[in-house]
Amino acid sequence: MHWYLPKSSGCAPGVESGCDRRLRRGFSLVELLVVIAVIGMLLAIMLPSLRRSMQHAAKTVCMHQLHEIDQALTAYRFDNGGSLPCTDPDRETSGDAAHEAAWFGKLFPRYMQDLSTLRCPSDPYPWAQSNLESALDEQSDPANVSSYGMNEVIRLGGFCNVERYPPRNPSETILLADMGPDQAAGAPDSQPQPVPFRQGGRLRWDDNYHPGTSGLQQSWLTQRHLGSINVLTIGGGVSTVRTREIVQERIRSYYGNCAAGGCPLCTDLSIAHYSFAAKRIYWWTGPLPNRYDVGASE
Repeated sequence: MHWYLPKSSGCAPGVESGCDRRLRRGFSLVELLVVIAVIGMLLAIMLPSLRRSMQHAAKTVCMHQLHEIDQALTAYRFDNGGSLPCTDPDRETSGDAAHEAAWFGKLFPRYMQDLSTLRCPSDPYPWAQSNLESALDEQSDPANVSSYGMNEVIRLGGFCNVERYPPRNPSETILLADMGPDQAAGAPDSQPQPVPFRQGGRLRWDDNYHPGTSGLQQSWLTQRHLGSINVLTIGGGVSTVRTREIVQERIRSYYGNCAAGGCPLCTDLSIAHYSFAAKRIYWWTGPLPNRYDVGASE
């Protein structure tokens, strides 16, 4: 019978020898630095993709929220003879009845129980939207805290009752959209954080911040979602509209494609305006019953 013994390491047990130290040798400093450098390179490669994925996810959430707001607006229209919750201009300037001063004020709480739906995940003003319910009671113009605004042509043109004065193509007519500005202006710690100026939740066809001159620091025409905005139409569809191309040129008074789509701001009034005709989305489609009201407000 043969006995097989384990091969000896050559080191006496219980004795701290050079041989024993070699067996327990760890990473050297150079090896650790190489590992850290490799991890850093991998993070540098992955972070842009991760950031972009998060932005895409926020964009998807924003589109879902616009669908939820559309359901609330549809229920409101059903109970109010086809009218949208347009605001009273006199009440807006007086500061009375804040629930009536914002386009979404008439939706809460009967048609929209959770006002957090008005907060886009990519909005750079989270502190202004920390409590939207209190904003309805405390802000002089609470519509500024919402991430979304309503098409001003509808209110000024007398289209609040979209059943009595329906657009020719509801699926191509703007109702709501993301609102800027993109840049959040902070305040010192000793002062309250500012509320963004969003024109009282009004989407203007020309907000006086022409991209070719003063830029978009204060414009509602945001590039919030990877150079685009989400737009809800009266027909209930939500589309992504690229704004990066639009903001690189001055606002024009006439767009051939827009006029071909029947935009009355082009064909009837020749009003300078932002155009989203490339996506077949217009400020209004069809005749203007009170067309001069819109023109006079310019």
